[in-house]
Amino acid sequence: PPTPSTPSGSARPMSLVQSPGHRSNHSGIAEPALEMADTSRSSELYDVPAGTLATWGVMINRRLKVFICMTCKAVIPPAQLPTHMSRQHKDSRVAIKRDLLNDIVKQEDILNGWPEIPTGKPVEFEGLERNWGIGCPVCPMMFQHVKSGVRHALQVHHQSLSGDDLPRNWMQRFSLAHGACSGFAVTARSAQLHSPSADYLIAMRQELDTRPPLPAADLDHRHISPWHVTTRWLQYLEGKDVRQIRVLIEPPKEGDQLFYLVACIRRYMEAAYDLILQSSEVCLQILNTDTQTEDYNHHPFGRHQLDDTLRAYTRLVLQLVCFLLRPQAELDLPAEVEALVVALRQALNQEVEEVMAAIHQLLLGLWMREWTPTRNNQFPDPTVRFVIHTQVNADGSLKKPEEVTGVFAKLMYDMRLTFLYECHQRLDSPGQPSLVVSARTLRPWFTKGLESTFHTLKSLQHRASSITMSSQNEPNMIWKDKTGFTTLIYMGHEVSLDALRKCQGALEDETRTLLVDTLLFGHPFHIDIPSLCDDMGNKQPGYSLFTDRVNTEALGPVDQLADHILRTPALNRRFVMAIRNGKVVWNAMAMSAWLNTFARLNLLCLIQAEMNCGAPGRTTELTAMPTANTPGGMLRALRIIDNHLVLMRTYHKMRAAQGFDRVIPHSLNAALAAVFIYKEAICRPFAQLCASVLYPGDVKVKALYQDFLFVNYDKPFIGDDISAGMKRWTGEHLGVELGIQKWRQCSTPLRRKHAGLEEMWLEDQDTVDAAQAGHSH
Repeated sequence: PPTPSTPSGSARPMSLVQSPGHRSNHSGIAEPALEMADTSRSSELYDVPAGTLATWGVMINRRLKVFICMTCKAVIPPAQLPTHMSRQHKDSRVAIKRDLLNDIVKQEDILNGWPEIPTGKPVEFEGLERNWGIGCPVCPMMFQHVKSGVRHALQVHHQSLSGDDLPRNWMQRFSLAHGACSGFAVTARSAQLHSPSADYLIAMRQELDTRPPLPAADLDHRHISPWHVTTRWLQYLEGKDVRQIRVLIEPPKEGDQLFYLVACIRRYMEAAYDLILQSSEVCLQILNTDTQTEDYNHHPFGRHQLDDTLRAYTRLVLQLVCFLLRPQAELDLPAEVEALVVALRQALNQEVEEVMAAIHQLLLGLWMREWTPTRNNQFPDPTVRFVIHTQVNADGSLKKPEEVTGVFAKLMYDMRLTFLYECHQRLDSPGQPSLVVSARTLRPWFTKGLESTFHTLKSLQHRASSITMSSQNEPNMIWKDKTGFTTLIYMGHEVSLDALRKCQGALEDETRTLLVDTLLFGHPFHIDIPSLCDDMGNKQPGYSLFTDRVNTEALGPVDQLADHILRTPALNRRFVMAIRNGKVVWNAMAMSAWLNTFARLNLLCLIQAEMNCGAPGRTTELTAMPTANTPGGMLRALRIIDNHLVLMRTYHKMRAAQGFDRVIPHSLNAALAAVFIYKEAICRPFAQLCASVLYPGDVKVKALYQDFLFVNYDKPFIGDDISAGMKRWTGEHLGVELGIQKWRQCSTPLRRKHAGLEEMWLEDQDTVDAAQAGHSH
């Protein structure tokens, strides 16, 4: 790619800045164009008069008072310098005399350790590599990768942020060691003005760039989205400090006086969640009916598909309670609710059971009353206020409507859990009302049409969904002119059919090499694929086309790969330690290496199934596909339909709301189908053997290799695994990294133009493409 102009006579550093729209070789984050630094200024780097440091490849930065390795562009503490040169630059054969080094350290007053991470944005330090990175909105830390910044915000500050929430800036690091958190923000030297008026102009520019806090009434309504107009949330935020808004809902950290709440609320939510299994059918149906009708929802209120999902719902309740307990002048709670807040604050010094009771009473006090707006308090409901706080970005802007619907859904689920908990609490009250009677009594507080927090959240959720569905999104892709609809410009990058073909060809070649040469050791195992049969209507647990007796002759012996290893001298020496009493003692290291390769093959199959087999579906459906009919009633994923090997994905997303799943077929191409058959028929039995050797007695790992079509060594695959693999392959062959989400977007127009999807024009019908992708028409 083109590079910015460089002053004549100046050296080109390793971290040459690229022009707009291109990416750094290090961070993968788009960098702005910036002129090279002025070389006429005095340098921060210097050597001792004898020139000793230059022979070591080291210089001193006079501002930091540290040694800088000019090859690594990093700070090296004096005690580590000899070891660094001998290990990292072994070929240079530099020998550092410690006596001479100690004299230089003393003479030049060099720091013995690492310099402190600077605050603010100092002018970049000469000698250190400069990159365009992403920062933490809470602390001065900077990172070169978005995932690192998101993980830091979650683990250190307990904030769940997306990459868009993190600020961008120039950065440098003292250490390049893996895991060293030494990044900090800097001002690029070439952005600095070197004149008597520099300070004035910098201060003036900062003042001009500061956005004035206009009253909400003075904002031009044409600059406000329909969603923010209907919610009027901008009025609530008027005059408030953005930092304080976000701090009020942060989960407490260890050492915080509210940290005890984390364990108490988790216990409370888990206790309420466990009561679902102890409740009557009618009670759960009433709880899941959000309208005032006697025709209850036939699908009862239920648990999540994955129990880990409860964590996200628990986090919202924790944030809500912390929001109420933290001091704020404008909360203005009614006396009875304020008393419940005080009671909970006092209960924090008691046992968990007392705190749980106080939490429960506070939540009931919030959600079992009418919140009527007044002239002086247009947002009286603390729950609605809390939702507004969750929608504020780090720069003070508000999130889009599609980002709030999940918050509403989680809170309404939490409300139902609280009312279910109350139903069970009333079982011990005088008169002992049944769960059904208690649920009917509480109905006004979790149904629409009556003044309540539930009704407000449900109404806002409907409005947000309606605006999201009806609003026209700005296009993020377009066909490149004069390419015959073969090249898309997607997010500023070209995605062409030719590049996609090369990418898929490379994927197929890598998959075949991995299967044939590495996993099967080049041995010509034969499977008569055309003769394979599948009893499509067979629902017997454990059945698959690989266990069907009709296919025994075509597939060959189940453990033929293990038999081949034992019969081949070279493989026997590699995989077998000894044979004692007729039992084989396997080499765990060799089996672990083979099983790891099998996991790589599974990942390549997943990537191709996502990119090559119809519309890309949700990865939760892909990673959870069973290899055979399960005892729980789910049917196998691999089937043969009219001589085609087909992946039958099960669409789980709407199970909680609709009570049933949808099955969606995806036909495999011939090459991928053959890989699947060899993987399942020959490799999987040996993978089960490897797992039994590496994890003896571990029933979970054993079940994985019995039930899951794709296994990642000792655990199931997740969406991030597939997305990371797709980014690596598309980045290498297309020049742009396409993860799962981006591939779902940019592949749609390609399929519509080149895959004959004329049915997309049908009215009021689901198309095959939409069904495979898990979308409505």
